[in-house]
Formats: sequence, C-alpha cells, structure tokens
Amino acid sequence: MKASLPSWLSGLFILLIVPFFFVGGPDVLSSILLKNAWNFGHIIFFAVFMLLVQSLRPLVHWQSWLCVTLLAIGVGIAIEFVQRFVGRDSSWDDVLHNLFGVWLGLFWGQKPTRPVWLLRCISLLLVTPAFWLVIYSAMADIVMREQFPLVNSFESRFELEQVHAHPLFAKTQQVNSLHTHGAYGLQVELGTQKYAGLSLIGPYGDWSGYQFLQMDFYNTESEPLELVLKISDTTHDKGTNRFDDRFNRKVVLTQGWNHISIDLNDVRRAPRTRVMQMDKISGLALFVMQLPKPRVIYWDNIRLQ
Repeated sequence: MKASLPSWLSGLFILLIVPFFFVGGPDVLSSILLKNAWNFGHIIFFAVFMLLVQSLRPLVHWQSWLCVTLLAIGVGIAIEFVQRFVGRDSSWDDVLHNLFGVWLGLFWGQKPTRPVWLLRCISLLLVTPAFWLVIYSAMADIVMREQFPLVNSFESRFELEQVHAHPLFAKTQQVNSLHTHGAYGLQVELGTQKYAGLSLIGPYGDWSGYQFLQMDFYNTESEPLELVLKISDTTHDKGTNRFDDRFNRKVVLTQGWNHISIDLNDVRRAPRTRVMQMDKISGLALFVMQLPKPRVIYWDNIRLQ
C-alpha cells in the first residue's frame, strides 16, 4: 500500500524545509518550547521524506530497511558536520531524531503486516519522548504566561525549571519554610567563587506596561549581604555582553525579610547608548562577589506592578 500523502505535497514540504537545516532555528535565548518543537521538526521532516520515497517506490524488504537506516545515520552525521561551519550547533540528538523520523515514515508508509505493525509501534514509542517534550514545554509556556506579571514564585515545576545555577557557584532547592507568596520559596546557597549566583531563563513577557519590578529576599544572618541584580534584553545577550549595556544594581540585604522594589524606568535607561527593550527582557540574575564564606538566602515572589 502506498503512502496516502500526495507526492507533490510532500515534495513541496521537503523543498521548503531543507534550508532550515542550515539557516535559522532557535538560539540560546529561544524558549524551551521553540527548541523542543524545532527538534521534533527533524522527526516530521524525515517521516514525510520517507512517505514520499515510498509513494514512488515501496521498500518492503528488510535489506532495504537496513540500507535506509544506515543511509539515515550517514546523512544525519553529514548534516551535523556541515552545520558546524554555518554557525549552527551540532547534536547527536538530531541524528537520532532523523533516524526515528525515517523509521516512522518507513513503517507507516507501506502495507501493514504483523511484523510491520510491530515496527510501527516501536517507531511510535521512539518518537514519544520528543513529542512529550513539546507538549510539556507548551504546558509550561501556558502556565508562565497565564501567571504573568508574576515572573516567578518557585511554586510549580515549570517555575523551578527556569532556575539556572552552576552547582559550584550556587545550590538551590524549593522549600516551604520561608516564603511570601504561595506555599514555597527558593533557598539559595551562594558559594565563595569570584562571581557566585544564579539566573532565571525563559520568556518574561512584555515589561513595558509596568512601573516596578518587586521581589522578596530573606537573609538568615545578622551580617548584611551585598548582592547584584542584573537585568538584560535580547540586544545585550546576543551582543557583546558589556557591563554598561544592561541594568546592574547593588542591593544590601539585612537580616530577615527584604522587600526589593526596582523602578523600571531605571532599567529602561540603564544601557549607556540606547534604551532597554522592555518587551524583550531575556535575562534576570543575581550574584555576589567572592564571599569569605558560603551564605544562604531565600528568594520569592518576583513580580511586576
């Protein structure tokens, strides 16, 4: 049985998609949803490609399946190798996604027999994790957008996945002992390296309609703690990453709860030669400078007003 997808339609799809293996695509600042959807696109492309092949010449023998498998691996490796020279990152995950897409189109594009049905099920199982990542990240994106202008209160697993901290510089965990919003806060243990801290990754929505960024910190010790808050936009993060091209502010935390409020007009005017893109905020981080000993603070209820 030949694939039901019209050959001209699948051929057109392939011609339109091929250039995107070498240009465009998500970058380091792109949302997790876009990255996962882009990765799943490898599976879709090669599945459609195999449906086109089998609409022209069905591959019904295991020898053909083996040849196609080896060819898919070779082509996948070649694509990743070429991408290194056009400013794209190479990934073994992409090679696997290409192969799984080939198998998906290979076994669902021919006459169903008992062995073919088994291989169809296996091919579906192999692409399920990549598909689930797309669904999961879409759910996370919806949750984060619905709760905006609450940026993060460390309540859900989606919010915790925004937290990015190298274990040598800072250790974090969700706790229910100290918080000002919901049922949880974030415990942060800051190390003694020169610049120890953490950042929140992911989309932050449009800040241009708000006046203040507010957040709460709890300092467990009587000794004050000076930390630096850093806010940047996509222009800064995709550019030279200069200190004078972002917002930086020192904040001194006294013992107990500290309710920090930052005028967003100051953020807007922070870059020395331009205006901050308040609708494209991409970086929110905090760090300390070479502490004499590790310190523990609690962070919660980051919101816009």
